[in-house]
Amino acid sequence: MTTRPNPNRLWLAILSLLLSVSVIGCTVRYVAEYDGSIRDEIIRIAKTVDLFYGQMLDTPTAERQYKKFKDDYLKIETDLRALEMRNEIRTFNKESTTQTKIALDLWIDDKENHKKDNTADDATLKLHRKQFARVFVAMARGEEAKQ
Repeated sequence: MTTRPNPNRLWLAILSLLLSVSVIGCTVRYVAEYDGSIRDEIIRIAKTVDLFYGQMLDTPTAERQYKKFKDDYLKIETDLRALEMRNEIRTFNKESTTQTKIALDLWIDDKENHKKDNTADDATLKLHRKQFARVFVAMARGEEAKQ
C-alpha cells in the first residue's frame, strides 16, 4: 500500500517556507544604518571644541577678545554644519540630525555671546566645555547604538 502525499500539506509546507524566507529577508528599519565615519567625525569635532575651550582658558581673561577667536568659531561652525548635512541626507536619521542641530545652536549662541560681550569668564568657559562634551558623547553613543 502506497501513501500519497497530501497536496494540502505540501502547499502548507511551501507557504511556510516562503513566509519564513520573506520574514528573514525583509527587515524593516526605522533607524539609519551605522556609519563609523560619522562617529569618527563627531569625535574629531569634539576634540576641536575641547581644544578651543582649553586654549581660551589658557588665555588671560583680558586677552579673550572675540576677534582673536573668530576664525576658530567659524571653522567649528562649518564642521558642525557639515555634520548636520551628513546626518540630514541619511534616511531615518532624525534623532542624530536633531542632536547635531542642538550642538550647532549652542555653538552659535556661544559665538554670539562672545561677540557681544567681547570676553568670556572662566566659569562660563568651563561650563560650556563640559556641556559640549556631554552633547558629543550623546551623539557618538547615538551613532554606535545603530550597530
